[in-house]
Formats: sequence, structure tokens, C-alpha cells
Amino acid sequence: MKQRVRILRDFPPVELVGRQLGPFGAGQEVELEIWEAAVLERHGFSEPVQKITVTELRKLLLAEERASEPAPLPQGFYALLAQRISDLRVVNQREEIEELWAAVVAFTEARTQKLVRAATSPAAAENLSPEERFLVNRLVIALKDWSEWLEKMFEKEEVGKNGEFGGPVRHAVGGTPDIQKQGVLAPDVHASGTAAP
Repeated sequence: MKQRVRILRDFPPVELVGRQLGPFGAGQEVELEIWEAAVLERHGFSEPVQKITVTELRKLLLAEERASEPAPLPQGFYALLAQRISDLRVVNQREEIEELWAAVVAFTEARTQKLVRAATSPAAAENLSPEERFLVNRLVIALKDWSEWLEKMFEKEEVGKNGEFGGPVRHAVGGTPDIQKQGVLAPDVHASGTAAP
């Protein structure tokens, strides 16, 4: 994944991990791997063209809350965000990290609901970042597996002579319509994990 940066001062050609980086002139905009951009920024040679700040993230959150579909994100958004938090840790900016993290949580909560909807509607997944497409693909698989598990669990047998269904549904829910176990609190129902029995 690449990040667009603005070169702040002349950078001579350097061999870095088996490949040449540079030369770059002051004022030039180039695309670099995110880790390369972070190294150059740390040493004062570059700055991101688009830096993820608390203010920028709040603007994205506002746009996200107003849109019915997931709003487009800057290229490499999640990697840029991770790099920004990492850079703040290096310079021990705890207060800014906490502010940024609170904004990240609010943003991902607003976005996650739309990603779940996108898992049931492939057309809605077009403008997603690679990280979000990964999540949506995992959700699609989980929903498909869950649906297949339900179909097997509630498989209808042929109607018997007396007009009742056969075993699987009755076996699963018993004779009463309330299938929740007695004495189990609602918050504890989903606490044991996500694997289908």
C-alpha cells in the first residue's frame, strides 16, 4: 500500500532494502510505501499530503453519519491511521493518541453497521478499502455458514400422517415455544463465542 508525500528537502538516492529510493527534489510529490514514507517523515525529508488528524477523522465521521452507504475513504486509510498512532507513540503524545483513538472508535462504530449491510448486498461493497473488503468477505462467509447451519438444524421432514413435523425442529426447540434456557440472563446468551454448535 502506498502513501502520497510531499518532499520537504532534497533527498539523495539511497539503496534501501535492495531497491533504490530517490533522488527526490524539495516540493516534489511522490508515492512511497507507507513504511518508507514514515522513515522519511521521521527524519524530516517529507510530510504526508493527507495526514490523518483528529480533525480529519471527525470530518470523515460526520460524512459517514450523513451517508446511507459507506463513504469513500482516502487511499490506504487504515494503514495511514495505524502509522499516525505509531508516530504519536514514538514522540509520547498520549493525549493526542487518546483523542485520535476515541475518534477511531466512533468512526468504526458508525462504519461497521454499513459494512454488515454490505455483506448482504455486494453492490454496496464497491467503494470499500481493502481492509473493509476483507471484513465484508469474512461476514459473507460467516452469514452463509450460519444460514446453512440453520437450514440443517431446522430441516423440514415430510409431514407425517398425523400432520406434524418430524424430528429436527422439535429436537432443537423442544415442545415449548420459548427456547431460551431458564435462568440464563440475556447478556450471557452470546458470551460463549461465535462458533456454530
